[in-house]
Amino acid sequence: MLAHAINAEWIKIRTTKAVYWTSALIVVFSVAFGAFMGWANATSYQMFVDDGDMETAAINAGALDVAGALMGLQLFGVMIILIQSALLVTGEYGNNTAKSSVLAVPKRWQLPVAKFIVYGVIAAIVTLISAVLSVLVTKWVAGLQIDDEAVLSNISLSADDAWTVMLRMVIYSLGAVALAIGIGYLLRKTAGAMAVLLLWVLVLEEIPGMFPRVKEWVPQYMPFKNIGNAVNLNDMANAPWGQTGSVIYFAVICLVIFIIGTVVLRRRDA
Repeated sequence: MLAHAINAEWIKIRTTKAVYWTSALIVVFSVAFGAFMGWANATSYQMFVDDGDMETAAINAGALDVAGALMGLQLFGVMIILIQSALLVTGEYGNNTAKSSVLAVPKRWQLPVAKFIVYGVIAAIVTLISAVLSVLVTKWVAGLQIDDEAVLSNISLSADDAWTVMLRMVIYSLGAVALAIGIGYLLRKTAGAMAVLLLWVLVLEEIPGMFPRVKEWVPQYMPFKNIGNAVNLNDMANAPWGQTGSVIYFAVICLVIFIIGTVVLRRRDA
């Protein structure tokens, strides 16, 4: 039964020290980077205000918002979630425990679904905690540099669209879990899965924008660029959909890869 598979995955995950370390790193990196960006932008803002350059100060003020506070979560947190999610799968093949895991469930599809449910919940909770702390700490750090409440109000849990941004960040994390699990079952090797995920996020999605002939019609179909723009409350340039469409597009791509990985698991030897 699926419930038994979920319970088995929960036991494996909660007894794995790496999950605790990676979860802590997500929070630390997210909050630390958000605080650094808050300090840097607030310092620049105050400097330009003191110099009377209000136009440039306004540009810096625009970066002092909830989306900016979550930049560390986007850059580092999701990357850690991708790696940890893939390791849930490839680690079993590396330790030669994959076959026993498959034999323990009556239907193979229950195994990846159980992994997604258990670690997906963990990733969602850690992401939400990181997001809330990042906003609070970033506002506090920025407040040490400036005292303009109108500017600081944009970095708060009560700011316009604050919870929309954080909800989209949670969806981002859940999609990352599904995608990485799917890649894990497709490749089964830790090195291969890590290479594909990191190259996809850091390289593949950046390449189309470097070529004039394709940058007008390819980048808008890059899933991570879509969700990144949605989290930052920006419409994807040249895309035939808005921010909500970008979130849906990203979720569908992740779901498709997860399903393909599940189908491959069912058809190949464990």
